[in-house]
Amino acid sequence: MALSSAEHEPFFVTTGTGKDKVSTGDLSTITNAWAAEKAEGCAKYIADPVLAPLIYQLQKMQDEIDYLRTEISANKDKATFPGLGTSGSTALAGDTTTISGAQASAITANTAKTSMALGTSGSTALAGDTKIPAFTADDTSVANTTKSTAITFGNFTTTVVGKSTTYTLPITVAETIVVTGSKPSTTTLTKTATLTLT
Repeated sequence: MALSSAEHEPFFVTTGTGKDKVSTGDLSTITNAWAAEKAEGCAKYIADPVLAPLIYQLQKMQDEIDYLRTEISANKDKATFPGLGTSGSTALAGDTTTISGAQASAITANTAKTSMALGTSGSTALAGDTKIPAFTADDTSVANTTKSTAITFGNFTTTVVGKSTTYTLPITVAETIVVTGSKPSTTTLTKTATLTLT
């Protein structure tokens, strides 16, 4: 989160050519005066009933600034940041893998796809060209006999005659019986039917 704009203003400046620039002589005078007052612990100001509370609050603010400087320095000087490490087994600063513009475009276009692609010719899978798989059931309840029933669905067809529309679905049922043992045999019975839907 960005800091809000500062509301304080400087008492004076030491650079530039404006009228608020303190002269070298005045700066030297107040610097020396402060050194003298500091050496006495600002005794005159602390003894003053009007200035003493202000000096007290200024000192509290200075203590708070010193505390903040300590915290800022500790955060600035640390070698790692939460979540970032210093070895190959941890995430390193500047070690995040990014993708190029070409890779981003390839993802959008899905250029590396190897499946789910519909074709445009008879040698490829076409849209709407999926076949319904056959249903197969086996029955081995009779000894030496396997009975298999396969149900195959044809293409769903729509027929329009005048104002009438008919939908049909052809079905083929094939039953194969395989007998093993002393008299092996294989017989197949196929029946077809067409379901008419309206």
